[in-house]
Amino acid sequence: MAIPRIASYPMPHVESFPQNKVNWTVDSKRAVLLVHDLQQYFLDFFDVTQAPILDLVSNCRQLIKHCHAADIPVYYTAQLGDQSSEHRQLLTDFWGKGLSADPQLTQILPEVAPQSQDIVLTKWRYSAFKKSDFEQQIKQADRDQLIVCGVYAHIGCLLTAAEAFMLDIQPFLVGDAIADFSVEEHLYALNYAAGRCAKVMDTHTVIAEINE
Repeated sequence: MAIPRIASYPMPHVESFPQNKVNWTVDSKRAVLLVHDLQQYFLDFFDVTQAPILDLVSNCRQLIKHCHAADIPVYYTAQLGDQSSEHRQLLTDFWGKGLSADPQLTQILPEVAPQSQDIVLTKWRYSAFKKSDFEQQIKQADRDQLIVCGVYAHIGCLLTAAEAFMLDIQPFLVGDAIADFSVEEHLYALNYAAGRCAKVMDTHTVIAEINE
């Protein structure tokens, strides 16, 4: 019922990414970046000294740095600790009571921590859009693209990308700036996204398009 301990695995490289159905490009005037659930609690299920976390953190840092430089809004999601059963509802049936309110667990990883201009959204469900005004914030900023990095690939990252697609916001899933329970589930998320709802890209290419 709880999140399992996660064995290390090599971060997938662009050569192993699926073929995309769409030819969208990232536009710095249209995009926002979402750093998804990079709280200490979720990363502690990995060995943070091994792959894929070393690549995940490095690539997320690069994305954040270049988005800040290009005036691309940066959003974060973070779950609250000690959520009530009323707030968690069906999540409890699958994942138990969730994270505690210990600030060492609820904190966003210091290496990628939000800066003063960034916005942290409270995360309630798999999709960052649920029980949130995230859609309204994106559209009020006259943006219609969403770059997604973080954890876990086949759960919140994928479901947020899928919902963005259904809201007419072009999602870009950064395949080497996400991590998952296993390489199989990581690749599942990339394949589903590329075939159904998003463009899958690597960090280097996203940064190159941001800076064009």
